[in-house]
Amino acid sequence: MYRAVAVGTCAFVLLAGCSSDRGPSAASQSSAAATTTSTSASTTTTTTTTAPPATVPLSPAASPEEAATAFMSAWRQGNALLAATIAVQPAVDAVFGAGEPGSVQARGCNSPPQPPVLCVYRTDPGEVQLRIRPEGDGWIIDQARVSPA
Repeated sequence: MYRAVAVGTCAFVLLAGCSSDRGPSAASQSSAAATTTSTSASTTTTTTTTAPPATVPLSPAASPEEAATAFMSAWRQGNALLAATIAVQPAVDAVFGAGEPGSVQARGCNSPPQPPVLCVYRTDPGEVQLRIRPEGDGWIIDQARVSPA
């Protein structure tokens, strides 16, 4: 019995697949009318790489006042690399992160019996306090703070 069903199914499939001169069958018309649409999405990925800041060797100044003056001058010029020759990187980042210095007024440096020396400046972003310590045979800025105006 199963054999008769299998033979009958094969005959039906063969006859349905044959075409006649009358045109396409209803089954083939519906398959011809069906359309397939495929879409694809693309993703764009942008990677930004930031180079680490350039490092330069420290070049200590002859005096605390000279170190402070050179550092503040480099900030006014917008030259962080020059500032890094007289100060540690966190000090450079502190003042350059505060923005443009605008007008700069020196408020003086203390003269303690022992280092460090503190120098204060008034700028547009606020009061700048520099801590200057001996390094080798000279002086460098090892800390800078900008207090908002």
